[in-house]
Amino acid sequence: MCKMGIITNRYLNKMKLIIFIFLVLITISITCKSSSTSKWIDHKSEIEFEESQVKNTEINEKMADESTSDVLTQVHSIAEKFVMNLKSGKKISSFFSDNWMLIYHEDNRCDGSTDGQIANLISAQIDTIIRLQVKNDGDGWACDKQEPKSYALDFDIKKYIANWERFEIPNYESENKNIIYIVGAGESDYLKLYYNNSNLIVKLEYRSEDPG
Repeated sequence: MCKMGIITNRYLNKMKLIIFIFLVLITISITCKSSSTSKWIDHKSEIEFEESQVKNTEINEKMADESTSDVLTQVHSIAEKFVMNLKSGKKISSFFSDNWMLIYHEDNRCDGSTDGQIANLISAQIDTIIRLQVKNDGDGWACDKQEPKSYALDFDIKKYIANWERFEIPNYESENKNIIYIVGAGESDYLKLYYNNSNLIVKLEYRSEDPG
């Protein structure tokens, strides 16, 4: 009887050990699968997040391009109306802000460069003669150098564009979509218009280059 009891106890202990080992293996297997599944889910989430970010970036870039295109189209349309008034000799003050700047530049092969600017102009002044101080460097490439000089220049936009044979708005590449060029006498004489967010001109550059 004692011997049978010992054998039975050994058998039971062995079975318990086998069951314990089996349970440990099952636990390890479940843990590994859970960890693998968790990593797969995390990886999948990362991919989905990256795809979402890429999609959002593409949408934002498309919206920015469309917005830029709209601004360019609107400004270009207003500039065309400005050109029509300018060509026909009509008043153009309605296209200007009440605080704008005039920049003057003229390059002459004999006299050199003449430059000046005046700020804080009101819109109505563009339809009048604007007096500004300019400086001439006297350093033309085709003549002997002269002494620099400063003087008052009377700027009348109608006078300066009187001999233009055309009024064209070229499609120049520019990061600033609020800038419009209007070329006249060849490519050497042109206006450069700067528009604000209200589509009014805040700066006008008159530039005349001697093509040589």
